[in-house]
Amino acid sequence: MNYFQCKISYLSQNDDGSISKKTEEYILNALSFIEAETKLQEYLEELIPEYNLLSCKKTNLSDVVIDESKDNFFKTKVSYISFDEDSGKQKKINEVFLVQADSLKETLSKMEARLVGSIVDWEIPNITKTNIVEFFQYSEN
Repeated sequence: MNYFQCKISYLSQNDDGSISKKTEEYILNALSFIEAETKLQEYLEELIPEYNLLSCKKTNLSDVVIDESKDNFFKTKVSYISFDEDSGKQKKINEVFLVQADSLKETLSKMEARLVGSIVDWEIPNITKTNIVEFFQYSEN
């Protein structure tokens, strides 16, 4: 399963009656680009019937931490050192998680709780707030 980041644009009517162009980003997990685009269409057809798909690209996310009561998404980089037994060398591994939270502090707290009990020493060198609006979980239907 892969994670895809899709960016769309559409026209929206503001409260004062004026029309403005909006851009939004979504994350989906799917098996292919075609499936990601198809699923996005299924999810958005009732909310935004007419939109332009600006991009759909694979992301390097390792996992997504969902808390539907929160509004923001933060990309969180976790680094740790792995020992390659074949070469006898240490290698720095970076993994990126998408965490749904209200603040940087809450994101850090959620990731620390998730990583408690890990068998490797890890650090969180970077947390960045994203423009992602929604994560759509994969479903067979």
